[in-house]
Amino acid sequence: MLRLEWLVVTLSALGTWGASLPGDVRCVTALYSAYNYITFAGLPAKGMFDTRCQNPLKVTSIYAASEIYCRDTERVAGLAQMAAECEEFGHHQLLPREAVAGNLTEDAIRGMRIVKYAELTRSDVMNAPVMISASYFNRVYNTIEALQFETWSHHAFGFVGYAYWGFFIVLAIGYRLCGWATYQRRDHNTGAGEIESQIYNPTGSWHTGLPLIRDTLGWLQTHLLVAPPFTSRGREVLLCIFSNRAEALAVSGFWIISITLSFVGYRTFEGNIYWPDIPSQILRYSADRTGIMSFANIPLLWLFGGRNNILIWATGWSFATFNVFHRHVARVATLQAVAHTILYLIIYYRTGKLWRAFNKTYIVWGLLGVLVMVFLLLTSLDRIRSGTYEIFLIVHVLLSILTLVGCFYIFRLNKIRATSARMTYDEATDVVRLEVLPATPFLSPSPGDYFFLYQPFRWTGWESHPFTVGAWSSQVESATGSSRTGKATDALDLSQQPLLSNAINQPDEPLPAEECEKECEVSNLKAIFWIRPYNGWTQHLRQQCLRSKVQPVETTILLEGPYGHHFPIWNYESVLMIMGGTGIASAVPYLQEHIRRSKNEWGESSKEKTYTRDIELVWTARQIGFLNEVANRELQPLLARQDFQATFYATRAFTCSPDDLNESACDIKLGRPHLQSLIMSRASDASSAGVSLVILVCGPAGMADEARAATHLAMRQGHSSIKYVEESFAW
Repeated sequence: MLRLEWLVVTLSALGTWGASLPGDVRCVTALYSAYNYITFAGLPAKGMFDTRCQNPLKVTSIYAASEIYCRDTERVAGLAQMAAECEEFGHHQLLPREAVAGNLTEDAIRGMRIVKYAELTRSDVMNAPVMISASYFNRVYNTIEALQFETWSHHAFGFVGYAYWGFFIVLAIGYRLCGWATYQRRDHNTGAGEIESQIYNPTGSWHTGLPLIRDTLGWLQTHLLVAPPFTSRGREVLLCIFSNRAEALAVSGFWIISITLSFVGYRTFEGNIYWPDIPSQILRYSADRTGIMSFANIPLLWLFGGRNNILIWATGWSFATFNVFHRHVARVATLQAVAHTILYLIIYYRTGKLWRAFNKTYIVWGLLGVLVMVFLLLTSLDRIRSGTYEIFLIVHVLLSILTLVGCFYIFRLNKIRATSARMTYDEATDVVRLEVLPATPFLSPSPGDYFFLYQPFRWTGWESHPFTVGAWSSQVESATGSSRTGKATDALDLSQQPLLSNAINQPDEPLPAEECEKECEVSNLKAIFWIRPYNGWTQHLRQQCLRSKVQPVETTILLEGPYGHHFPIWNYESVLMIMGGTGIASAVPYLQEHIRRSKNEWGESSKEKTYTRDIELVWTARQIGFLNEVANRELQPLLARQDFQATFYATRAFTCSPDDLNESACDIKLGRPHLQSLIMSRASDASSAGVSLVILVCGPAGMADEARAATHLAMRQGHSSIKYVEESFAW
């Protein structure tokens, strides 16, 4: 296939887009990607990051292979990135080299079994470290190298249109400035005759350039700005109307570049681990390329279509000229979008998943966006546009917005996941409990994470609202039907991932398509959000529940995220959590993490353990019903623990009967806690015992201010081993 090396070099120099994966880390990336296909005995035995970061046999194999296939700089950079990914995505520490050094001697590495690609299945369990063959490594490395290049080139080629039109705009601005300078020079002389004399007979060095400028402007005026589009005297060329030759040349060049870049520059080879045959590679790469280039043209559409366009003033071009450019950019973008859709449908058809594809939200929205673009193109034809211009204008704007919404759902897919959801509302708690079941198998929330939630099938479906994940659970099912509870698996089939998904930026994730169909695990993650209805969308959720005769109410929610960061409270021996209302959502994930870490599955030497010895939760809410609900569900596993105690406060004393107080296993008090006394007492106890204390606060601003002031007072009195952490309650 043709590779535009000159264009690659040029775009690299311009710095438009670099490869998403630095070159010095690709060697180690290829290694742990290759070892993703091999199953090792020992613990941990499940989960991509669990095994990659902590399984001694797999980690030893990666270290050993890096000694054979990677240069020193590549090994250092690649292992550093691997360790960072273990912490960021897997929430694990990479097993250090010293822990497995005994298996990394020259003799040990030389004695390892050499494994070829596809020699082992997922059911073949290795009881010792293994070495991948050179051909296996080269296959995976070349796949990652090709994917990184394609990812970069898709975006770089998408920006070529900006450079192309920017070049013409700069020329137009230069032409306008030259004309303005010549006019100013004429205006400052006594008459036209004198200026002509000075131009043709310059008397000073400053004037020597004026004849060249005049001749150049004259040539441009004669041969480009006044001349008919091409050889014909009419304005119509191939059913397209142009005012002059400059417009025709600019538009023709854009068409040529757009079509050419849609078909060239693909790095293909036999044996790609994601798409083994070359036709499949070309289909996938061209499908992504046309989609990204189409989306990149949308800002140009809006820029050229505006009547209050600053470029009209800068270039001197008329609105009619920009309108010509607007229409042709729209036609190119529409054809690219249609090609993108057709190519993806062919991909799904070839894999036998065409009908299943229509159950995916991003496919539906993408098809809707493309159909709207086609309809916009048809209705913008001259006869239709001129015959019903006012109606056309209104419809054109509305449909353009709908197109953007459709594109939004596709190109934000790297962060937005379609989910099914169930929601309930209890007037006694005045809280909407939203349980979402993400459709993606590679979502793994952490304490401190929050998501933006969308409810797409509404008039204002583009609105987003941030909420902290209150709690989650997951059950991982294998192809054989067995299940286990735990974290979501990260395995996926890249060949079926949509445009711009996370898999494009993390190419080491997937299993082979033919193998994943049979043996990949599926994680049924359930994330819980507690939403206090106020007004707007939250009030709409409440009304939906009240109108429904059956609860829970089924709905569709889009998740964008996760965002946020987690604070390592497990590094502190004593923890005090002060929560207000739905701020409990910040505490529960940390408590769930404490349960997991306190099992100490990884041994005393592992950083996965927790140093926390006692946790106290103080939670204030309006309704006792909300306190009871969470205590009897998400907090129930903690109530019997010796290292956990909780005190609940209800601020509405007259909304419950005394029997309600007896329904909870926790201590519920009426009123509010005295935070200064509470914090001073805990700070004093921590100082006396010589332990570290972290105070985690999430709630209304008044409560947070009181807690912060009390902590500051304790610090001033000498209790210095305190860490104050405040989670945002208001967005």
